[in-house]
Amino acid sequence: MSNSELLAQLQQLSRAEKFQIIQFLTADLAKEEEISVVNKVAEIMGALHTSNGAAEQLMQFIETEQKRTQKV
Repeated sequence: MSNSELLAQLQQLSRAEKFQIIQFLTADLAKEEEISVVNKVAEIMGALHTSNGAAEQLMQFIETEQKRTQKV
């Protein structure tokens, strides 16, 4: 499946399904980066339902964790 086909299918998902996809991808990326985000992801995902700034929060958290793990 090409990226354009995948994106077209993702656009057809409900809002709740899109949040589930975001949560899955975030957890998967964190696992690849060896970042523990279990509690933080749940907190941010909850905020996504009520805040437009949650995506920015998530990106800031991931970037901070990446910098922290690179220093170790």
